[in-house]
Amino acid sequence: MRGQSSAEMMILVGAILVAVASLLYLGAGSNEMETVKSAARAGAENAIADIDAEYGCEIIIEEVGVDAGTITIYVNVRGGPPPDNQIRDNIRASALKYIYQAMVGFFPENAEPVKTGYYTYDVAVGIRRVTK
Repeated sequence: MRGQSSAEMMILVGAILVAVASLLYLGAGSNEMETVKSAARAGAENAIADIDAEYGCEIIIEEVGVDAGTITIYVNVRGGPPPDNQIRDNIRASALKYIYQAMVGFFPENAEPVKTGYYTYDVAVGIRRVTK
């Protein structure tokens, strides 16, 4: 009877370990997505502060969305002369650098999509101009 009880205990412990390991894996992916989203917002805010200081315009982040590794940052631009391409490029580059820093631990020289175990993260920027 003792040997049989021990085998049942091993099966039970094995099932618990499999459940815990799968939940840990799923939780790590969710945590990574939130970390990347937060880093992208911080990078965008940094780029926006630089653009605001240089051109005297007002840029507001409306929304930051994530879909299968693509982070989309929607911004409102009020006043100011910077062209949309410059705003888009600066925000994208800064967001990618901050994502890389959040995942690896240091800032890269060049802004490129960031590859992790779950996704390859890239950034898209949507711009809406508001005029009075």
